[in-house]
Formats: sequence, C-alpha cells, structure tokens
Amino acid sequence: FELCGRGHCKRAILVRDASAAEPLRRHCITAFYIITAMLQRTLLRVAARAAPRALRTLSTAPQFDEAMAKAYNIVAENHRHADGPWTRMRDKVIEAVDGRDGCTILDLARGPGEPAATIAEALPDAGILATDVAEPMVAAATNATSHLSNVKVQLADAQNLEGMSDASFDVVTCCYGYMFPTEKETALAETLRVLKPGGTLVATTWDILYMMPLARDVMTDILGKEPPTPDLNPMSLAEDGLFRSLVEGAGFVSVEQTTSTYPFDLGTDKYMQFRCGTLPLKQKFDELDCWAQAESAFWEHVPKYASVENGALV
Repeated sequence: FELCGRGHCKRAILVRDASAAEPLRRHCITAFYIITAMLQRTLLRVAARAAPRALRTLSTAPQFDEAMAKAYNIVAENHRHADGPWTRMRDKVIEAVDGRDGCTILDLARGPGEPAATIAEALPDAGILATDVAEPMVAAATNATSHLSNVKVQLADAQNLEGMSDASFDVVTCCYGYMFPTEKETALAETLRVLKPGGTLVATTWDILYMMPLARDVMTDILGKEPPTPDLNPMSLAEDGLFRSLVEGAGFVSVEQTTSTYPFDLGTDKYMQFRCGTLPLKQKFDELDCWAQAESAFWEHVPKYASVENGALV
C-alpha cells in the first residue's frame, strides 16, 4: 500500500477531454464530422483516501433505446483510434497493474463493451466486470466480449453499486461516463468505495464538443428561442477544474494529466448521421414529437460544422 498522511491511499487516473479549438474539417478531412471532431483528453492520476460509504440512489440519467444505442456505437468506434481513449486507458491500466496476475477491474458506463474488451485482451490474467445502466448497452457489451473468458457483463448503475463489496477492485475505468449521472458525487463515492487501497481509477470527460453547437442550432429552430441545456449533457463536467474538484471531494488525491487528439467519422448512412449528430437530444425530440422538424433543421445547419468525404460526414 501507499501511505498518504493517515491511513492507506488509493491511486486513480482520471481523464478529461477536449476538442480542437476550430472545426475539425479544417484539420482532419477523414475525421468525424465537426462537432465531436478532434478531441483532446487529459489523464488525471489520483490517489485516494479512505472510502466513505456512498449514498444509495438510482440513476435518472436518460436511457438508451435501440436506435440511440446504435448511434452511440458508431460514435464510440472512433475512440479506437491510436490516440483515442481506449488505447490510452488500456496503457494506464497496464501501468497500474504493474505485472500482477489476477487483478480485478471494474469498467463503468461501458456502452458497447469498450475499453473493457481492449483491456481484457491486453491482460488475459485479469478479471474484468463490464457494466452499464442501459440494457441495450449491456446486450451490446455482452456480444462484443463473448469471445473473452475473462470478461463478465452486468447491468449496474454507477451511482448505486449495491452488491459490489468494499475494496474489491484493483482498477476502475470509466470512459466518458461521469458526465451523465444525476448524482456525480455519489457515483465517485461508490467508485472509491469499491476500489482497494492503492487502487487506480481511469476516467475520461469532454472539455469541448462541437456536437453541442449543432444541437443548440437544431433546438433553436424547433423552439423558436435559445434552448436550455439538454438532459443528456456530455459537457456537464467541462467547466475548468470541476471534475478535479469532484474527484478530490470524493477522497482522491495526487492528480496527473496528459492530453491527446483524435478524429471522428460518422459513416455514410444519412439517417444514422442525423441520429449521431443529435445524440444528446433524443429525449427532447420524443417529448416534443418533433423528429421530422429536427431532421430538417439538422441538415440545414450541419454544413456549418461538417464536410462530406466519400459519402461520409466528417
């Protein structure tokens, strides 16, 4: 164990992300269309104090239906880039494990199965539990990791890890997940609770995401005025220093940061381009029953942010 002041310490790596300051089309012709464009990630290395008992609350974060899960999968595949989060998170986990066999790893908000699968392939002696709060994502992750004997997948809410014992995991990973729980402090407290002393957290968040100005333009057309922040808000931790303060408030200490950029590509299916580009707005479109108007507004505004390369929106 590492000792930090009183008691044992836990170590963690957190990741913060941002996109380039200008539209992607100016920089990466074959990348994802503008808004989630060139992304920059910051890795925060953290050690934690003794874990407090977390509050038991259930997530009210928006759920993913089948079409939304498919759109998410398209977007998420871009994270497989060599400079994307899955590779870099894998490397940080390998560093944290430091050659030990039989380590236990919890992957939160796992979506369609990454970085759990990438980590499992790199660490065949480790046991990985991949979790998500949405059933379609659990099904996708189960399918994506079916060939990996060291991965188990289950439904779980990051805010309520009931059934997982205190100090039971060597590493916890969370790729673009902590932005969405309604009780972020509770999610981080639960993460800390299940980490072993000396354990490591690896997490990612967004700083700048060009999908959001497009979403704002679409909703302005629909509402006839500037829209409120969407319920599913990937920018909820974008404020400078916010994520660090939440992490430290949960009991983590010792932060290390690095940055990187990587491109995105939304593919050639026009309907899925629309669904990917309006991913945070699904619930609002349902509430307002405005899908046709939303799609029309999307195609009107997207040329300001994107270009088409060989039929793919980038």
